[in-house]
Amino acid sequence: MRGGFFPFLAFAACSIISAPSSSAQSLVPAPSQRPEHINIERLTKQANDGNIDAQFQLGLAYELGRGVEKSIGYAMAWYQKAADRGGPGAENNLGHLYETGPEGVKNLREAVKWYTRGALYGNPEAQYNLGRLYLQGQGVPQDKTEGFRWIRKSEEAGCVTAMAGLGWMYATGFGVPKDEREALRLTQKAAKKGELSATVNLGAFYVLGIGLPQNPQEARKWFQKGVEAGSAEAEFDLAVLYQTGKGGDKNPQEALRLFQLAAAQRLAKAEAVLGEMFELGAGVQADSTEAVKWYRLSIQDGHVDSAIRLASILFYGKGVPQNLTEAVRLWTWAAEKGNPLAQFNLAQRYAEGAGVPRDLNKARELFTLAGEKMDVSKQLDALSPQDHVTEALEVQPEPEPAQEVQ
Repeated sequence: MRGGFFPFLAFAACSIISAPSSSAQSLVPAPSQRPEHINIERLTKQANDGNIDAQFQLGLAYELGRGVEKSIGYAMAWYQKAADRGGPGAENNLGHLYETGPEGVKNLREAVKWYTRGALYGNPEAQYNLGRLYLQGQGVPQDKTEGFRWIRKSEEAGCVTAMAGLGWMYATGFGVPKDEREALRLTQKAAKKGELSATVNLGAFYVLGIGLPQNPQEARKWFQKGVEAGSAEAEFDLAVLYQTGKGGDKNPQEALRLFQLAAAQRLAKAEAVLGEMFELGAGVQADSTEAVKWYRLSIQDGHVDSAIRLASILFYGKGVPQNLTEAVRLWTWAAEKGNPLAQFNLAQRYAEGAGVPRDLNKARELFTLAGEKMDVSKQLDALSPQDHVTEALEVQPEPEPAQEVQ
């Protein structure tokens, strides 16, 4: 086994995460009893008699499977009844189900409609969710100004999720002028209230020096809080600090454990790091089969660089059977995502006729795309219908150097 710093950590560590992308739920009035003590028969009678709180609570019970078999259909029906009579939170939760529901239920335009109703009635969670959809351009044309307006309203009404969201916006300059001091103020306030994304982001602020001096030792404390609350991002970031020894002792075994925990939650960058560790034998025994497994999972979760690394393994048969067809498919997928290294490698395949029919026009097109981010002048000069195409050396992903944390 060989140790050392692996490339994926150079660009994956301690990123600032957005506030929760799934919609904030209105849980008040929530069932006061424990699930096994909820009397569904009595609650149903109250709801049928027109009690708005009972209608809301019954919708929540069916949505979460509290004291009754989970049923999205029944949940929506009871939320609808409560919403039609002005029940607080019902519009938001109905919007939530339209946003996140299964096939046949999911309808972003309906989600926007119900979030808007809830927001206009002053529901803070609905205001946050409506603002978030405007920022994302989901169900409505993207409008960052309108998104900021609603999230600010939600934060002013006391929604801690919105507070964390604004902190992220000011830290990244998304939809607002970048303001590190305001980002820090909001993030600290939300973290002290226990908001999970703010807790993790505050750790990242200490690592990156956003609004305060860099302090990886303090970052470890906040990441640990996030780990204890089950955050995959916190598990990953704390693993990076253990792997690199920033802010305390190096502990490769603890780093591996945390990477595995984050990967178990399907965090793509953690899966990618595990793939690279097993590919290179970095902190573990090299195992190509295990590397391929983790790369495949990471690709399923959208990690483009994993596709490039796996394509290389399969193209050259590094410890696994050679598979040119899948290698080309992976490079093609990554190239379509705009990755210049994938475009470069795929161009070489077309120039050589390796794994695909030789096509110099396609090779030229792909080299030109890659050339927007890297120097491909030699490869383009070599492409000529009359001349022999010079075989180029394989290019592996070369991420930008990691920023050292002082």
